[in-house]
Amino acid sequence: MVMFSPMMFDAPGSDENVYTQFLFFSVLAFPVLCLMGGILPWIFKRHPKSIWLYGLSGLAIGLVILAVVLLSVQCGGDFAC
Repeated sequence: MVMFSPMMFDAPGSDENVYTQFLFFSVLAFPVLCLMGGILPWIFKRHPKSIWLYGLSGLAIGLVILAVVLLSVQCGGDFAC
């Protein structure tokens, strides 16, 4: 997986392709998401509303990531349009 990510950008112009960048960051996020899937249920298991906290935290993290990606694409890589 370590060598897979940089090789995505070998083709000319692939560094400007939004889909290639999305795939690159998806590959990098996979281990983090796997760790979160193991750690968050362990943290929330004692809370009475644990399933709701787990679901809402995953939704919030996903929405933040989606907002960052959409802002980056819409504004041409800048976070300020």
